[in-house]
Amino acid sequence: MAFLAMTEDNTFLAIQRQRIIREILEREGVVRNAELKQILNVSAVTIRADLRELESAGICEIIWGGALYRPVPIPDQLLTLAERAHLNTSLKRRIGVRAAQFVEAGQTLFVDAGSTTAELINCLPPAMDYLRIVTAALNIAAAAAQFPYVELVMTGGVLRPLTRSLIGPQVLRALSLINADIAFVGATGFDVEHGLTTSNILEVEVMRMMMEQASRVIVMADSSKYGTVLSLTVAPFSAVDTLITDTGLQEADAEAIEHLGVTVIRV
Repeated sequence: MAFLAMTEDNTFLAIQRQRIIREILEREGVVRNAELKQILNVSAVTIRADLRELESAGICEIIWGGALYRPVPIPDQLLTLAERAHLNTSLKRRIGVRAAQFVEAGQTLFVDAGSTTAELINCLPPAMDYLRIVTAALNIAAAAAQFPYVELVMTGGVLRPLTRSLIGPQVLRALSLINADIAFVGATGFDVEHGLTTSNILEVEVMRMMMEQASRVIVMADSSKYGTVLSLTVAPFSAVDTLITDTGLQEADAEAIEHLGVTVIRV
């Protein structure tokens, strides 16, 4: 095994020890105190203290003589775009097919970052006279660039690697100059009381600007996002015209959203 170099007094710092223990747990699934004492050259008391720290962080479960690995679930909002693209793919495709039916030649569209909104682009017809797509998302831009009839407009800004989208004041300035027919936006979480929610404050401003500058707002979100309330509210449902989701959204929940003036389409 290759580990970090030890300090001059032949011991590791606590953060180094715990990183090594975590690596062993992730690789082997279990670790023994006796093994760690030999590897790290520390006392049993120190090993037990390190394992308690890792257990408190939700990384392992202490058992007699060692510990078991406990993988930490990653919230959807912290997954990379590539990872999220593999979640609920058939539902996202159906949502994309239905959203594409709202698109007409000559329109200007805002398309938000996300794996669900990407399906809108993938489901566009192969031929159309003209369409302008404005986006701050690299995956949306790459997909839209394949259509010869699309005039693609990308904002400036700073790349957020997690979502492969641009954020910052440059994005807001660019969007403020454009009047769109439709804004297609995603939702990391949504419910009746809180509307659309997300966790990144810079992306909140981008989504709000898109919604404010569009004549119509269409939210594309699969039903797994319903009931998830994140730390930041993008907008209440009063700012939304249409929600396209799947039949996993219960009838009662769909009716509650419709009472707020939103057309709910379940596919």
